Amino acid sequence: MKYWSASARAAENWVEVPPGYRKSHAWTPQIGDIFPNFNVPSTQGKIAFHNWAEGGWVYLFSHPSAFSPICTTELASMAMMLQDFEDAGVSVAAISMSAQEETARWVADVEDTFGLDVDFPVMSDPGGRISREMGLIHSKEAAGCTIRKSFIIDPSLKLRMMFDYPTLVGRSSEEALRATLALQAVDRTSLGVPADWQPGDDLLARPNDFADPDMDTRYGDKWTRMCDYLKVVDAGAVN
Repeated sequence: MKYWSASARAAENWVEVPPGYRKSHAWTPQIGDIFPNFNVPSTQGKIAFHNWAEGGWVYLFSHPSAFSPICTTELASMAMMLQDFEDAGVSVAAISMSAQEETARWVADVEDTFGLDVDFPVMSDPGGRISREMGLIHSKEAAGCTIRKSFIIDPSLKLRMMFDYPTLVGRSSEEALRATLALQAVDRTSLGVPADWQPGDDLLARPNDFADPDMDTRYGDKWTRMCDYLKVVDAGAVN
């Protein structure tokens, strides 16, 4: 089977890509892209995405289908944490390929089962046209529905983070919020976020951003030089 050109194989570094792996959708999401606009029905009425989203942070997540067990727990988890997202200035929306009427019945059932309100739009993409265009359907995982894909979008409609979960593994709403707060901290401070960061934790100077004297000027004694490339900034210096 031919995977790649002979000239590419002749190079020192090369990659083999089976022909079947070539994209079959209009948009392959990349961090920094302006998120596409689309128009869909939802449990809160018709949504033109750019009009709905622009000017605030957005957490948009796809789920495989209505009336499925893992999706139900994700919807309930997000509903229970919605106030935390709103406190951080983040709007939440979900999308699946289920029909609008079916989605509405499911949302009502989730509210009744868990005794809570799903106060964010759950959008419907019956037929999957939008889901296919945006690469939400991974046929090797589940041919007839979307995977669990999440997008974090900033107020300028720029895609800032995304992550994929398979159909049988539920997401963490807490991690989605933590990741969004981390992005907001980067924008607010121009610093980096270390591994396992939680809100209020120390941050990191970005590589080659500032020499030590400049760090002193900016942060006084509220930073620590651990080595040439690792400089820790006290959260109190920037919050």
